[in-house]
Amino acid sequence: MNWGRRVGCCGSDVLFERGSGEFGVGNQGPDLRVLDGIASWCGGLHGSMSLEDSLKSLAVGFGAEAAVISRHQRMQDRPRQAAMFDVAEGQADVPVIRRPLCTDVLGYFYRKARASTVWFLTDHRDDAEWTGTQTLVNWSAARDIKEIAVVVLGDNQQQRDCIEFHFIEELAYSQKLELETLVPTLVRAWAGRKSGLVTQAQMDERMVRARAAAQATKLKPNAPILGMSNPAGLSRAEFRVCLLFSRGLSVKAVTQELGLSESTIRSHLRSIYSKTEVSGMQELMYRILSSDSEAADVHRKRG
Repeated sequence: MNWGRRVGCCGSDVLFERGSGEFGVGNQGPDLRVLDGIASWCGGLHGSMSLEDSLKSLAVGFGAEAAVISRHQRMQDRPRQAAMFDVAEGQADVPVIRRPLCTDVLGYFYRKARASTVWFLTDHRDDAEWTGTQTLVNWSAARDIKEIAVVVLGDNQQQRDCIEFHFIEELAYSQKLELETLVPTLVRAWAGRKSGLVTQAQMDERMVRARAAAQATKLKPNAPILGMSNPAGLSRAEFRVCLLFSRGLSVKAVTQELGLSESTIRSHLRSIYSKTEVSGMQELMYRILSSDSEAADVHRKRG
C-alpha cells in the first residue's frame, strides 16, 4: 500500500492510504469509522460527552468487542475502572466485562510499562516468563477474545491510566503497526482532557452501583414488615417496637412496656419509617396490620 501522513485531530500524525481518503485500523485499509471514533474521543475528553460515551465511540471505531479505561492509584492494590464498554451489555446469558484486565495482559511487564506504549496479548504468549491469569483465561474463553491491546495513557508517581481494547480476531502485524500510529493521538487527547473527568466518571459509576444495590434490597410495597426474613432490615429494638404496635399498643404504652423514654421510641420510629419507606404512623400501622397473621406467628416463635 502507498501510505502517507496527515495531521489528525488533536494535532498528531495519522496514517492514511493515498487516494483512499479514509483513516483506520483494518486489514482492508483505513476506515472512516476510526476517524469518527478518534474525533469523538478527542471531543469527549474536552467535555462534549461523557467519558463512557467517548470510550464507546472509540471502541466501535476500532471494531473492539469491549474496552475499559482504568486508573491505578499507587496506594491501591489494583486498577479501578473509570469507564467500560461491551457490545454484549444487556444481552441475556452473555458474560460482560466487569473489571480492567490490563494487569492480567501485561503480567510482569505492567510495572515497566511507560506512557504512550501499546502492548498486545498475542505478543506475550510466546514469552516463557509470562503467565496468563485464570481470570484472563476464563474471559477469553467465555467471549472468544483473541486479542487485547493495552495502551498506557499516562504514568506518574501518583497514578497510571490505561485503555484496553478487546478483539474477537487476532490483529495482523500491519494492524498492530497502524494502531501504534494512533497511540500518540489517544495519549495527547488524554493529557489535555477536561479536569476531573476521571474522578467524576468513577463517582458516577459508584452512584450507579449504589443505586442498583439499594434497588435490589428495597422493601417491596407488599412485603410484610414483620416477616420472618425481616425484609426491612430492622434492628432488634425496632422489630420489638413494631411487634408491640401490631398488638395495638400506643406509643405511650410501648414506652411503658419496654421501659424506655418516649424520645427513644420516637427515634426508633424515625428509623423504622426510613427503612420501611412509610410516611408516618398511620401508614406504618396499615403495613403492620395488613400482615398481622404473619406478625403473630413471628411473635409466638420469638416468645
